[in-house]
Amino acid sequence: MLVACFHRAGVPPAVVQLLVGGPQEGQDLVAHPGVDGVLFTGSARVGIAINKKLATNPGKIVALEMGGNNPIVVVDTPKVSDAAAIIVQSAFTSAGQRCTAARRLIVKDTMYDPLMAEVKALAARLIYGEPFADPAPFMGPVIDNEAADQLVESFLYLLSHGGKAIRHMTRRDDTLPFLSPAIIDITAMAERPDVELFGPLLQVVRVPDLDAGIAEANRTRFGLSASLIGGSPQDYNRFWANVRAGVINWNRPTNGASSKAPFGGIGLSGNHRPSAFYAADYCAYPVASTEMDQPRASIGVGLSDA
Repeated sequence: MLVACFHRAGVPPAVVQLLVGGPQEGQDLVAHPGVDGVLFTGSARVGIAINKKLATNPGKIVALEMGGNNPIVVVDTPKVSDAAAIIVQSAFTSAGQRCTAARRLIVKDTMYDPLMAEVKALAARLIYGEPFADPAPFMGPVIDNEAADQLVESFLYLLSHGGKAIRHMTRRDDTLPFLSPAIIDITAMAERPDVELFGPLLQVVRVPDLDAGIAEANRTRFGLSASLIGGSPQDYNRFWANVRAGVINWNRPTNGASSKAPFGGIGLSGNHRPSAFYAADYCAYPVASTEMDQPRASIGVGLSDA
C-alpha cells in the first residue's frame, strides 16, 4: 500500500519498488552489481554476513541497523508510577518487537521494591490479543510461532540459570504466537547472556548506584538505545557521556525515536551510519571543487631560460 501511494503521488515505479522474499532474495540483492547500496535493518547475524560479503567492494554503500540489548537505568525519583509507565512502554510496546525496546531494566537498590511493585502491577494489567479485539489490546502477538517458542525457551533458560521470575511468561494457546509480558530478575546469574531477545521479556538487574548502573548498561556488545530515569541533570550528563549508545534519553522511553533526529547505534547495533535525519547524507557522495571563470596560471620557479 505504501509503495502504491508513492507511485500515485508521481514517484516513478523504477525509483521505489518492493520485493517480498526470503534469505535467497536478500543474498541476490546484496550481491547484484546493479545495486549501489544496501541499507539493512535486521539481526546482527545477518548484518555481519552482509558486511563480510561486501568487504571487498568499498564502492557499495553499506548501512547496518541491527537491534540491541538496550538498557533502561533507574535511579532515585519520586515519580514511581511514571517511571513504571515508561519502563512498560519501553519493554512491551509492539510486544517488545522494536529494535529500540528495553531488554534490560537496571535499578538502583533504593528504588527496587517500590518500582518493581508498580511495574509488575502495570504489566499484569496489559491486554494482549488480536488487533481488533474488544477491549483494544496494548500489544499483539510476536511474529510467528517459532519466535514464540524461542522466547519461552529463553525465559526458562534464564529461570534455570539463576533468574528469579517476577512475572512468568505464559502462552494461552500453543498454536498461536501470543505471549504475556514477562519480567525476570537476573541479578544472581553468574553469566548474563548478551543477546537480543526480541519479544515481551524484560530482564532486571539490581545495582548500588549510578556508576554501577552505567557499567552494567555497557556490559553488552550492542549499542543502540539507552534511557536514564530519575536523577539530576548532572547525573544525566554523566550517563550521556559514558553510556555507549546511539540514542540516549532522559526520563523518556528507549523506543519511539524521532525521524527528525539521527538514528543508529554502535557495536553489534550498527556501523556508524545513522538512519532517519542523516540517511540522505551518505546516500550521495561528497565532491570537493575549486573553480575560476577563466584558466589563469603561471610557474614562477624551477624553469630553465630556454
